[in-house]
Amino acid sequence: MTYLGPVAHSVPVSSCDPAPAILAVAEALQPNLARGFQIDALRLRVEMERAFGGSDADGAWDWKLAYEAGEVALVLFLRKFGRALVARAGSPAALLPILAKVAGLLPTHTRRSEEMERFQQMA
Repeated sequence: MTYLGPVAHSVPVSSCDPAPAILAVAEALQPNLARGFQIDALRLRVEMERAFGGSDADGAWDWKLAYEAGEVALVLFLRKFGRALVARAGSPAALLPILAKVAGLLPTHTRRSEEMERFQQMA
């Protein structure tokens, strides 16, 4: 059984929306992107464990959710700084390398859940 959240009692993820925890992780990571700091798997794991109240080994979350949280952090970054980046770049072609650099600060999708392995799915 999978559990979600640092609450007084654990609630199965299947009956809960993980979006608030994912958003909390994204909000914690977004300042790292703004500063140009690399977000490694350890940093992502720490924030996921904090937001979900447990580890991936405990089944509180999986790496697919962790990668989604990183992608949400990127969206938050773009919402905050996107207009300034576009103005600074001057053209869509000049913007692409900037966006690639920021996206490259996130960990690669290299970890797969047992279910993904079983069905040969990529993240």
